[in-house]
Amino acid sequence: MHLLKSLLIIILITALAVVLEAVTLSSVNKLDTINNGLQKQSVNYKNYERDISLSEIIYDEKSTKGLMALIISQEEQTFKSINHKKFIQDVYQRKTYRPIWFNNKGLRKAALYDLFDHIANDDTLEDTGPLKKKYKQIKQKIAQMKERVLDKELFLDLELTSLYRSYMGHHLYGSIRWWGFQKKLKTLKRKGISADWVTNNPKYDIADMLLKHRLSYIVSRTTPSSFNYQSLQNELSRLRTVQRNGGWKKTPNSAQLRYGKSGKQVKQLIERLKKEGDYTCQANSNKFGPCLKKAIKQFQKRHGLSQSGTINNSTRKKLNLSVNWKIKKILLNLDRIKRLPDQSEDRYIMVNIPDFRLYYKESGQNELTMRVIVGDKKNRTPIFSDKVDYIVLNPYWLMPDSIVRKEMIPEILKNPNFLEQRGYEVRRDYALKRPPIDTSKVDWAKVLRTGQTKKYKFMQPPGPRNALGKIKFKFPNQFAVYLHDTPTKKLFNKYPRAFSHGCIRISEPNALLATFAKHERSINYGRAKRILQGKTKTHLNLAAPVPVHIVYLTARVKSDGLVHYLHDVYAYDAKQSRSIH
Repeated sequence: MHLLKSLLIIILITALAVVLEAVTLSSVNKLDTINNGLQKQSVNYKNYERDISLSEIIYDEKSTKGLMALIISQEEQTFKSINHKKFIQDVYQRKTYRPIWFNNKGLRKAALYDLFDHIANDDTLEDTGPLKKKYKQIKQKIAQMKERVLDKELFLDLELTSLYRSYMGHHLYGSIRWWGFQKKLKTLKRKGISADWVTNNPKYDIADMLLKHRLSYIVSRTTPSSFNYQSLQNELSRLRTVQRNGGWKKTPNSAQLRYGKSGKQVKQLIERLKKEGDYTCQANSNKFGPCLKKAIKQFQKRHGLSQSGTINNSTRKKLNLSVNWKIKKILLNLDRIKRLPDQSEDRYIMVNIPDFRLYYKESGQNELTMRVIVGDKKNRTPIFSDKVDYIVLNPYWLMPDSIVRKEMIPEILKNPNFLEQRGYEVRRDYALKRPPIDTSKVDWAKVLRTGQTKKYKFMQPPGPRNALGKIKFKFPNQFAVYLHDTPTKKLFNKYPRAFSHGCIRISEPNALLATFAKHERSINYGRAKRILQGKTKTHLNLAAPVPVHIVYLTARVKSDGLVHYLHDVYAYDAKQSRSIH
């Protein structure tokens, strides 16, 4: 029997070779570019198991011939209606032109249902979007298949692979049009506004994923585990249900919504805030009492409002934001998280610009959090990731050339004693052992006119008036941005806190230093405090650098487990458009 199967294989391979000799010269040239796919296919019999059936051999050879024709000989016609041409050419070449979703027995149902279930249940996809539409079309095609027709099956195999690639592109990378957003940032820069956003570009071999693993496994391994992604996605699912049920009723300007009152409007508001997670009292009530007031304060806090506990106009406006608005906001921020480095380390720092806060994370928990001041609308703090690798006690403030040109020299020209009054120094280089230069002998108007400002190093020595305060936390980067102390403490009581030239001023530098000292052997906190009492500049190099992520999340889940909708300080939400999937 084994000998008979071997003879049949040889006959089939010979027949296939004869047919391929008739392919046009153009097609032959294309075949040469696929790394001898035919030659590999011709020796497929070496991979067959001894107990393979004749029907399997015949299906394998016929389907290979058919797929090669669709992808190579009929390339132009095939890819008029199927997307991801290069991906499909690559993945089927790796598969030696065998079907991915079908075999001799029919559909590979487990893999197919895995793909369909993920698309059907993914709330980041729009119900009327192209991905779900395509999935429904293919699902209907399969349902209407009464008998097996090889050509139709093979074309459907390509369609399913294209659908898989579309879904994985969305799942892995999100739907923000980053290229268009970067163009908008360049426009801002031409207007003199600093604006930078570095996106993480994870490298995935989607073809390898398709050929080696179940989709469920891939999704579980590639869904972000950091920045409370899953909790934000859970809120999206809740809002999708609200959306499908028609949204929520608007909160009216009613005299009933006053402390001590009760009635239908109060009950409706309580039910709304229960679903939002703000109202947590167990008692069934329709009275505007302490519980409802507390819930309103929580709602106001989550929406960046003053926490009065009353239904004022600004609170009513936030209550009446549509469910579609919130869904859009969450989708945008889920996509932003997808393009952040998935934070595997147990310890890291996150600064969320719209939140105006720093979070020091330890094993998933907030070890420390504090208010921060970020760049103003002209000098925007860039979005990027790096690592804090050293700390400076009693730092010098080394002024950027932009500040020297735009602020320092113009002030000197107005007031020759400006530098002396502020305690600033000017040097030829950063060698602090040499004395500063005599600035009265420099023709500053000429320096400014001839563009020679970079020859002079403006700096402010350590002291109580130093712009960097007493401590700075360095993560050397292309933007010259870092975390630092500040003498202007009163600004931390303001909101929004966008006042800096781009660096991040922190409200509790000593607490952050003490937190570093807990796990960093190079930092003796007691010794550091003694150094800070003086003016000696001191470097503390970290043995274990700590990742720092400067992010821009306008909707995120905080430690209370609720979604907070934050101030879009740089108006980036409107500038980041998403493709509809």
